[in-house]
Amino acid sequence: MNSVDYQNINPTTIVIFGGSGDLNKRKLIPALYNLYIDRYLPEQFHIIGLGRTEFSDEEFREVLEEGVNDFSRRKAENGSWEEFREHISYHVSNVKDLESYKEVVGLVEKKEQEWGAKEPNRLFYLSVSPSLFEPIAINLGRAGACNDVNRTRIIVEKPFGHDLKTAHSLNRLLTKIFAEQQIYRIDHYLGKETVQNILTFRFTNALFEPIWNRNYIDHIQITVSETVGVGTRGGYYEGSGALRDMIQNHVLQLVAMIAMEPPISLNADEIRNKKAEVIRAMRKYSPDEVKDHAVRGQYGPGWIKGEEVIGYRDAEGVAEDSNTETYAAAQFYIDNWRWQDVPFYVRTGKRMADKTTAITIQLKSAPHRAFVSNGKINQDPNRIVINIQPEMGMKIRFQAKRPGVSQIVNPVEMIFDYDEAYDAPTPEAYETLLLDAIAGNAALFMRADQVEAAWEAVMPILEAWENEPITDYPSYDAGSWGPKAADKLLAQNGHRWFNPPARNVLETVIEDKHNESKAGVINLHTYNEVNDLSYCAAELFVSKAQEAVEKYGRFTVCLSGGSSSKAMYELLAKEPLASKVPWKNVYAFWGDERAVSIDHADSNAGMAMDALLRHVPIPEDQIFPIQGGLRADVAALQYEEVLQRFFQGRSPRFDLVWLGMGGDGHTLSVFPGVSISQKEMTWVKEVFVPKLDSYRITLTPQLVNQAHSVAFIAYGEGKAEALKHVLEGPYEPNQYPAQLIRPTHGDVHWFVDNEATSALSKSE
Repeated sequence: MNSVDYQNINPTTIVIFGGSGDLNKRKLIPALYNLYIDRYLPEQFHIIGLGRTEFSDEEFREVLEEGVNDFSRRKAENGSWEEFREHISYHVSNVKDLESYKEVVGLVEKKEQEWGAKEPNRLFYLSVSPSLFEPIAINLGRAGACNDVNRTRIIVEKPFGHDLKTAHSLNRLLTKIFAEQQIYRIDHYLGKETVQNILTFRFTNALFEPIWNRNYIDHIQITVSETVGVGTRGGYYEGSGALRDMIQNHVLQLVAMIAMEPPISLNADEIRNKKAEVIRAMRKYSPDEVKDHAVRGQYGPGWIKGEEVIGYRDAEGVAEDSNTETYAAAQFYIDNWRWQDVPFYVRTGKRMADKTTAITIQLKSAPHRAFVSNGKINQDPNRIVINIQPEMGMKIRFQAKRPGVSQIVNPVEMIFDYDEAYDAPTPEAYETLLLDAIAGNAALFMRADQVEAAWEAVMPILEAWENEPITDYPSYDAGSWGPKAADKLLAQNGHRWFNPPARNVLETVIEDKHNESKAGVINLHTYNEVNDLSYCAAELFVSKAQEAVEKYGRFTVCLSGGSSSKAMYELLAKEPLASKVPWKNVYAFWGDERAVSIDHADSNAGMAMDALLRHVPIPEDQIFPIQGGLRADVAALQYEEVLQRFFQGRSPRFDLVWLGMGGDGHTLSVFPGVSISQKEMTWVKEVFVPKLDSYRITLTPQLVNQAHSVAFIAYGEGKAEALKHVLEGPYEPNQYPAQLIRPTHGDVHWFVDNEATSALSKSE
């Protein structure tokens, strides 16, 4: 994104304060090593690590080699490391002792003399605690280490200040000793490939820039979520919090890149000028307004990736009554011509449901929407999603007509994925930033006015929160998407958070179980009596409900019709099982439905309501029947919209799906000879069943296969041949559709009687 010549860099010395620390081992040396392999470093370069630990050069190199093997995208092999390590040395140093600096300057000058370099670069990297920034800067100035304004640079890690006052004080100190052009305030987020691509995406494509304004964009969301907690850094985090740690720097820099005006060149100051203008234009809230525009939270105990985790207040170094937020969400406005009154929603948090950094640009609805089905308009607004991590890429969501004679539209996506588009590995953020610093390109580094403007934007929120401690912490469970108040923040404007596509948090655990199965069957439960079968199936319902509510806070179950399920429903409606189900946290859906209204005798939903749901304390708004009384294609489309809203755009992953199997091997409403494309882009489909001469509405098998658990009920001699073929026969789903149900990761239970299993092969 710049015109800097990276191939002709002058000889360079890189001095790393905190050389024996974790950042150098995990990030800096691996980044420099990869730059060396890619031949970006000059032929003459040297790295000097400074620290208090007593190391010889050889011992220091061995420690760094471990870091490269553990954290680098390339390992220490093929001779490259043996060459690279010869450019590294170590020096014991006291950052508060001027004599130590004179020794370091002597080492640097000696190396420059060996090279015979006329205009050597010097890079001083402050990989240390912020409390040491001041003494290092002062002593570098006293030692005369940075007198060449054009060739000497200092890199300062975050956090840059604790608030506006301390940031301003640190800027004043640094600019007394160094010229602004020498100071590189680093934010590793700006080195990420997808972040850099934002400007390319915006300013090299005529398709986007004309709509990049308040006339076409409804609102913008930025999510930076983590699944990790504070670990052993509780003491540090107590003095920081989510707003300081992430939003003041990382997130506001993303806002600036999304919202900045087009630069006239790629000159570093030109780009930084445009970004600074955005941050200065951000609306400042009064103390009374903060509560309407910002939300905080703190995580409690919960479940992450199938493991139970402790709450923030139980972490090492955290006070029992801590008021530090681990989650922060805010609604910002940029008061300028381009963005006036467009909300920028930002959120960040620890111990959330998924690790992701994503920017979502929601466009306004089309001004006239002509595609109408049964009186219901079905045109969602267009959306652009920029995924920064862990996936890297972009998605454009738009509307397309579904195949068929009806004019029905549904959302589809065009996707650009870095991993699929390019074979070359993506550089780590520190590789990009270190190379820019060595080459003297400051475009991706923050300037003093940017830093202070960012602090000015968040200070009203920080001050309001400090003056009004929270009394209801913890306010969200680990493994969730944050406190309920954050949903209300957007709801007041008619918006909702766009959570990323769900990734299977139990994937590893369930995959292990699946690999232990035979012919795709994890559990085959066989009973003499149908009553016993039904009771044990009901017990599975109870245990899955309890497990899901304990882990996720809710139980999503997909019900079926038919007499096989009815007996189980009636048992669940009675004691002792009824009181064991946490009904207030149950959300009921249906796998298929006949094209009849719910009060019709043949309705699957009506049967389940009469046998079970009207007799238990499940909230009415947590029951989602398929509207069978409509035309089948319209009912299918509407139910897909129900699922989209409930699962917030993610692919639905039910905790449990109940299914039956007919004597002909059908399940759901997929009968023999009824074809459903495995490439179908829908979750719900209308199907015509010739043998019944009627239409039905069904979930697609590929959707059911995403469930955490699937349970079949099949009993009676009439099911024996179909069961044998489904479990032991060749894969012929067109004849035996129940074979389509092969969960990707979930477990499968078959509840059958002896008559149904009579044709199965007998085990030895």
